Amino acid sequence: QVDTDARWRSTRHDKRPNLHYQENVIVNRGGFTVARKATHASEGDWRPLIGMLDQLPVRPESLAADTGYNDGRLRKHLKDLGITAYIPVHPNQERSMVTKGGFDYRGDHLVCSEGKRLDKGALIKKDRQYQYVARQKDCQQCPVNTECLPKGQKRRYVSLSMYYPLFLEARERNKSASYQEEMVIRRTTAEGVFASQDRLGWARSRLRRLWKVDCEGYMSALAHNLKKAVRRLESSTGPPDPRRMAAPVGALSG
Repeated sequence: QVDTDARWRSTRHDKRPNLHYQENVIVNRGGFTVARKATHASEGDWRPLIGMLDQLPVRPESLAADTGYNDGRLRKHLKDLGITAYIPVHPNQERSMVTKGGFDYRGDHLVCSEGKRLDKGALIKKDRQYQYVARQKDCQQCPVNTECLPKGQKRRYVSLSMYYPLFLEARERNKSASYQEEMVIRRTTAEGVFASQDRLGWARSRLRRLWKVDCEGYMSALAHNLKKAVRRLESSTGPPDPRRMAAPVGALSG
């Protein structure tokens, strides 16, 4: 039987791809699963998270995640909800920062290395980028225009993500001690939850089709939460007294 919902994906670059589903989980600081969803393995890591945030009984103050959740759309959604995002900035975005090209970001305009202004133009919706444009007169009179201008262009154009201000905020926040603390908590807590679910048999799905895998994931998350709750109770009250255990079945049947 062919599983038409499974998608090819490799968990590491040096491993061959296999058919997978993707388990998306939100856990609290105590290690309890508070929201989850199974999706196609080809879906971006960040996409299910937007809908999962609506499942939370209490809106969190912050959310920590890895680089797979770095998309600007998620960052904006978190900011709109008042949730502080502790998410790394992807290296590709670091390299695309306009400051590397000698441009200084000023919000509604850029300033080039020669002090000339590039005004903010229209939003290219498909690419989710704003285009900043220099004046042709400034570029033609610039002493470094042969090095700066692409071939065939008479003025300089610079495209910049509409979420660029959020990436700047993230870059500054990620230098803080609180960011480092959140990353340590995320690694120890979230990875511990996945390890616990793997031990409960969730390392490999036993069913096919997305809705069945999703149901299986709910059962795994429920088992993990129950197991963790019992351990919390045992640690707070001490180990159970053997003399107060349930009576043997024979004694109950008489």
